Amino acid sequence: MNKILAVTFAVAIGSFATIASAATSNGTLTVTGTVTSSIDLTIESAGGTTSGTGTAAATSSLGSISKYGSAPTGFTLARGASDWTLSSNVGVKVAKANLTSTDYTLTAQLGSAPASGIVWKLNGSTLSDSAAATLTSTGSYGSTDSYAWDIVVADSAAAAAIDNTINFAATSN
Repeated sequence: MNKILAVTFAVAIGSFATIASAATSNGTLTVTGTVTSSIDLTIESAGGTTSGTGTAAATSSLGSISKYGSAPTGFTLARGASDWTLSSNVGVKVAKANLTSTDYTLTAQLGSAPASGIVWKLNGSTLSDSAAATLTSTGSYGSTDSYAWDIVVADSAAAAAIDNTINFAATSN
């Protein structure tokens, strides 16, 4: 009987010690934030040897180009009396999130002045580095819209690099 009493007493003391040492503490995390509307522009396709499609920073390499040579990949070449034109398309996609706008305006502008004798065009609009040209004011979100891209080279242009950047900007309407 003493053994049973001793075991019961030991179990009771052990339980009390466990209960007495179980300390707790509580805390809270307050979260604040605001959902904002956003749009995303990606270059989906372009003539030339293109890399980075599906991003906002694609690159198109035309290689060496000439009036009497072959057109670069994805381009056609039209020879005129005093100039020649490389023609292709640029595919641009604009997506939206958390925005009630039903369409957008897309503009394009050259990153630097074009080389002398070189004219850059998108959708029939001549591009410059001083003002943006409107390509559309009713762009559809989520679809890839294709814009005609022409590079017109005068026969009098110097045999030199024609490198430039086309900066696109989409603005929700």
